[in-house]
Amino acid sequence: MSWRLRVAGGFALGIVGISFAALFVRWALPAPPVVTAFWRMAISSALLAGWFGLRRGALLPEGRARWYALLAGACFGTDLALWNTAIVMTSLANSTFLVNTTPIYVGIFSFWALGERPGGRFVWGALLALAGTAFLVGADWGGPEAVRGDALALAAALFYSGYLLLMKAVRRSHQTAPALLGVGVGATGVLLLYALVRGDPLTGFPASSWLAFVGAAVIAQLGGVMCVVWSLRYLRASFASLALLAQPAGTTLLGWLWMGESLSPTQALGAAAVGAGIALASGLAADPEAQENVRSSHQG
Repeated sequence: MSWRLRVAGGFALGIVGISFAALFVRWALPAPPVVTAFWRMAISSALLAGWFGLRRGALLPEGRARWYALLAGACFGTDLALWNTAIVMTSLANSTFLVNTTPIYVGIFSFWALGERPGGRFVWGALLALAGTAFLVGADWGGPEAVRGDALALAAALFYSGYLLLMKAVRRSHQTAPALLGVGVGATGVLLLYALVRGDPLTGFPASSWLAFVGAAVIAQLGGVMCVVWSLRYLRASFASLALLAQPAGTTLLGWLWMGESLSPTQALGAAAVGAGIALASGLAADPEAQENVRSSHQG
């Protein structure tokens, strides 16, 4: 197999893996969504730590970067808690497209906190994504629970933005794998806290839930994220800036195939607008550090 085919295959497998993340949350029911997120991160972190132990490598970043990684994990864990809850309240398409509005938040933060002046491309992209968001939420209007789910997905995107910005600082001086383990430890800890505060049980679920936990950890977190991180090292930056759009499209397709969730015309229009807006606003191709943000992506 040629090098190009290996890279393309790795990327495709990664996108499939992270696209399954939302489905595993549904398949894990009756386990609470926050508990599903906890076991996803706990199992994947334990497996990653075991792999590091065999290789006798450094488990976590050192110095200040370690605390940045753990804080990034707390943001990622909060993102998962909100997003997983949104998944069981609204459609897979809405929850996944809305949580991927992250580039808009990052651009606004860069303007407000860092003084970076946004270009016209970002402004028009943000407006288009905002219009698409209105269409997606409007499609759920009249269903209070679904609208709350849409709001949770948008809130999750805010915390995911914090994760990306913190990971940007960590990745300046540390490799991907220790940084991801630091994120996993931070996320596991904060998700355990959320589950305990909510009074959610951590055990006592049917075998189907445990299979979904393992699937989320191995297929979505380790397989999906690792394949994407590896393959994006070798892909064009212009392609990497659009990679975030592959997961919501994949999740929507899988939701249609396995869950029977079809898009209404309003949802389809909104999803297309959000996707186009993110693509337009994510003018990150010339920025290597911004590309690294995309490499650190889950979403799942």
